[in-house]
Amino acid sequence: MNILNQILLQSSLMFFWSGSIVGILVGAAMLLKPEQLMRLNQQVSRWVCTEKIAVQFDCRRRVEPFIYRHHRLMGAAVLIGAVFVLHTFLFRYNLRFISTLIPKNYWWLSDALVTMLLIGSVLAALIGGIVLTKPSLLRDIETSANRWICTEHVSSWINSKHHFIEQFFFRYHRFFGALILTASLYVLVVLRYYLFCGEGEWGNL
Repeated sequence: MNILNQILLQSSLMFFWSGSIVGILVGAAMLLKPEQLMRLNQQVSRWVCTEKIAVQFDCRRRVEPFIYRHHRLMGAAVLIGAVFVLHTFLFRYNLRFISTLIPKNYWWLSDALVTMLLIGSVLAALIGGIVLTKPSLLRDIETSANRWICTEHVSSWINSKHHFIEQFFFRYHRFFGALILTASLYVLVVLRYYLFCGEGEWGNL
């Protein structure tokens, strides 16, 4: 094991070992002093309102006028990109190089990805050509395909306080306290062996 991997592994184990100590304290508090732990939870909890952010997301932003205004530039960019992908996979597709990267049992995955890229590139080239030459042909399709999905109900549910998780934990505080305490003690004992064992035993990990 090299020095960098050893440092990263030891730091991760120390992090989880410290977390197990915190878990022991929380589990003991849930068993002995659940009321004080509930008051501490209420003090450290902070409500973050996301209403302003949700308003910014839940509004229509039309990019169609910009695309139709610069349809030659946008169509040429899409067409060039599609032609580049088609040329790469039709004439410069290195089968031997790809075979060294993909396991033998997953050839179907590479074939499916290449097929999807080819079909998508053909469609992109077709759309790019239409946008470049006559974008009005896509107006009816674009108008019928556009659908506005309002997320107001979802965001209003998210942007409200929900205390049912805390109430559930504190309602069965003895069970969850014993569970957290047992798990934390187990992690503490197991990681203590790996963290504080001798250098020879650590090197064999």
